[in-house]
Amino acid sequence: MDSLPSPPSSPLDVLVVADPVPGLNPAHDTTIAIVEAAQHAGHRVWVTTASDLSVDGGRPAARCQSLRVLPCRLDQGRWIAPKDWFHLGDPEDLSLDAFQVVLMRTDPPVDQVYLRATYVLDLADPARTLVVNEPAGLRNVNEKFFSLQLPHLGPETLVTASVPIVLERVEAWGQAVLKPTDAMAGRGVLVLAQGDPNLVSILEQATNRGRDLVVVQRWIEGVVDGDRRIIVLDGRPLGAVRRVACGTDFRCNMATGAVTVADGLTEDDRRICAELAPLLRRNGISFAGIDVIGGLLTEVNVTSPTGVREIDALSGTRLGADVVDWIESTVALRQMAGVEQ
Repeated sequence: MDSLPSPPSSPLDVLVVADPVPGLNPAHDTTIAIVEAAQHAGHRVWVTTASDLSVDGGRPAARCQSLRVLPCRLDQGRWIAPKDWFHLGDPEDLSLDAFQVVLMRTDPPVDQVYLRATYVLDLADPARTLVVNEPAGLRNVNEKFFSLQLPHLGPETLVTASVPIVLERVEAWGQAVLKPTDAMAGRGVLVLAQGDPNLVSILEQATNRGRDLVVVQRWIEGVVDGDRRIIVLDGRPLGAVRRVACGTDFRCNMATGAVTVADGLTEDDRRICAELAPLLRRNGISFAGIDVIGGLLTEVNVTSPTGVREIDALSGTRLGADVVDWIESTVALRQMAGVEQ
């Protein structure tokens, strides 16, 4: 096997497009885990928001600030952030050509603000700047729809705006889960149960009276054991964490109070990732988080996948450093290719 290229000889300039830093939770946020690792490796990090991107004469730019973070420490399985954990520099207007790497880490929804940001990032010069994930891929890979390209990997799934069709399917399945097509963190996710007297009303509201498509998946009995978030880098699974719903809430999302439990990678995980990898690469999706319940793929998260902090805390890994290592190698390969041309 050929050896990996050496990391770039000089520090990289990395621009992170994210939600405003003061609102991030450094003990949970994957973006900050990657920033910590990049900073530890000697790279320079700037931050901007989707609304602070611009184009002038075809040249993309960002109003951005340098970012320095104090690393979180691990205490009895929990990340603890220092009180004043970040420092932002003065705002600067910089061309995207100034950065070797741009990380698109803005949370959903994929609304007009998000989409316009991807159009700006489309204009970044690929000979100068690595954009992760690729903007076109972020537009094309809907997190609820993408897994349907490999339907045999997941549960039986219906996408429709028709209330009668959903009612028929719930009658056949007995129980199902409904998801909006553009939400995150478990928002709007509902259990549909045969015989529920409120079912028609629930579906009318969820579908905007038959105007909005929704995703309906057959209930997976394995959800009682939680779902599993698997972090995927360049098509390879790096680590996993199990998320177990809390109390009477069936949603296995950390944002809804789910408890995280240590878990390892399984043969099912590797099989799923091996089948997904070509599709992810074809769409320019280098960093993803996939959700698996009972060995079945339920979602592919590509906008700002989370879970790195939890996996690191429970498994003793440093996935942020793995991401930075991959970025360094990828940039070095691109630089070598440019020299050879």
